[in-house]
Amino acid sequence: MIDLELGCRALLAVVLGAAVIGKLRRRAFESFTVSLRAFGLPAALARPSVAALLVAVEAAAAVLLVVAPAVGYALALALIAAFTAVLRRVVHSGQRVACWCFGASTTPVGVSHLVRNASLLAVAGLGIAAGALADGEAAALPVRLVALACGVLAGAAIARWDDLAYVVRPAHAGRRR
Repeated sequence: MIDLELGCRALLAVVLGAAVIGKLRRRAFESFTVSLRAFGLPAALARPSVAALLVAVEAAAAVLLVVAPAVGYALALALIAAFTAVLRRVVHSGQRVACWCFGASTTPVGVSHLVRNASLLAVAGLGIAAGALADGEAAALPVRLVALACGVLAGAAIARWDDLAYVVRPAHAGRRR
């Protein structure tokens, strides 16, 4: 179970790290800050300082997943759950708000983003459960390396979610009648 937990932790750390890096580019950070208002934050809170705080919490969760896994999982789970609730509200309201989750995409928030976040919540839950069920015996180094590699690759794929969703979306999905 410890190898499963390690893979889950690596996946979440990569996703959160990619989100931080993507938002820290100047133009992406400015767009992310502007999008806070579109996501429902009052104008008084849709400021660069609040955007910076959100990015700092994402960074803290990524780091804590490495150095203090239990705390990192808790913070990642809370953060992703909060983001999911906001995304759900936006999707159900029918608003067309760009997702600046990873800094680069201007794709409007949609059901695919809810699926992505539900998957991340499931990974966090699985990682917590696997850690709790681990018998304390460390996995062999090759197994740990495979678990880490799988987590990193899956995390990188999730960080490019909009691109993957575009590739698998039916050709007619983007056309309006």
